[in-house]
Amino acid sequence: MKVHSSKPSPSLQAVVRRFLIVESSEARDDWHLPELGLTAAFRLSGECLLAGRRLSSRAILSGLTDHVRQHHHSHDNTMLIVHFTPLGASAITREALDALWNNNTDLGDVLGGSSQISEILERLVCAANHAQRIQILERFLTARLAAHEPDPLVQAAIDWIEHASPAARVSDLVRHIGLSQSALDRRFRRQVGAAPKRFLSLLRLNRAAQLIRSGKSLTTAAHTAGYYDQAHFNHEFSRATGVAPTDYFSREKC
Repeated sequence: MKVHSSKPSPSLQAVVRRFLIVESSEARDDWHLPELGLTAAFRLSGECLLAGRRLSSRAILSGLTDHVRQHHHSHDNTMLIVHFTPLGASAITREALDALWNNNTDLGDVLGGSSQISEILERLVCAANHAQRIQILERFLTARLAAHEPDPLVQAAIDWIEHASPAARVSDLVRHIGLSQSALDRRFRRQVGAAPKRFLSLLRLNRAAQLIRSGKSLTTAAHTAGYYDQAHFNHEFSRATGVAPTDYFSREKC
């Protein structure tokens, strides 16, 4: 397997966290913990199965999820993946993103132009190299930005969540933003893809996983990420992945 990772240009850094091009020389399976932003995936060659099912389109947008995603890649599969920031996907579409919770959809349906996505796919396949593919996709995304502005209150809520104490709660966020919880929930779900409480849970899970990958113990990772104790973290992690943390991260090293 070859993985080409690229950071976005400065004009897209608020929207895209990174671009990945993954080439599979042989059939393989992989698992991905829940992300904090939506992902767009372009299948340039071969096949990719999600949880044993063939992807519905060659270009899809996947919503936030509360469980691990399992992919099976064929031996000749090449995927170009866009990892959006928490508000990144809302910057290119007016669709309500909470409809994609634990789901995915044809990217053309979300952006209102299947023919345009087909054209982009063709250009990506025919590009001379990966750098050119990233440039094609960056130009496409940049052109979409002009018509969409993220909700400033939702952006403020995300900024607060990302910099708050690990022990922070939604009630603290509501007081900080100054909206009722129901009003904040509606705006947040539409542009982020999940309610603030769920987003907080995903953030803690991601932080704990990063700490474990960096060599921290399960107990230290759980406490630092904001869990009550290791038992609470073990329960939440197993609910998301179906396996204990020790088993999951041992599998990642294989």
